[in-house]
Amino acid sequence: MPEWWFDDFEAGQVTKTISRTVTEADIVHFVTFAGIFEELFLNADYAREQGLFKGRNAPGFLALVFAEGLYTLTGKTHHGRALLGIDEVRLTAPVIAGDTIHAEVTVLEARPSKSRPGNGVLTLGHRVINQDGVPVMTYKTSRLLESAPAR
Repeated sequence: MPEWWFDDFEAGQVTKTISRTVTEADIVHFVTFAGIFEELFLNADYAREQGLFKGRNAPGFLALVFAEGLYTLTGKTHHGRALLGIDEVRLTAPVIAGDTIHAEVTVLEARPSKSRPGNGVLTLGHRVINQDGVPVMTYKTSRLLESAPAR
């Protein structure tokens, strides 16, 4: 896997991650770990019969956590120094058990850090998309990444 330093990023670059299917086990583990004890997430019969989406849907932030994990797998965060922020989170469609999601991540801005020489700040736009091509979430992140060592 190639090394990705701050210097390797420029506005407009797009990275598409691999895909991941969200399982019922993923949803149950996430909600119990996070303490989101809502019947909508814990009871499959209730979700199917009483829920809006006729199936066990995932909490919105499960899609965000999975999308961040998928982006990490690209190797482009390995020289990260800090996650500076997550902004403008929008949940645009449900994620249901059995859905397969991936992320498309666009570099919106890449600038040298004013307060941390030898590092740069990346602003990224994230789109999380399901198997039908429907965006289920959008958000932006700001990250501090290390610049390449002098050669």
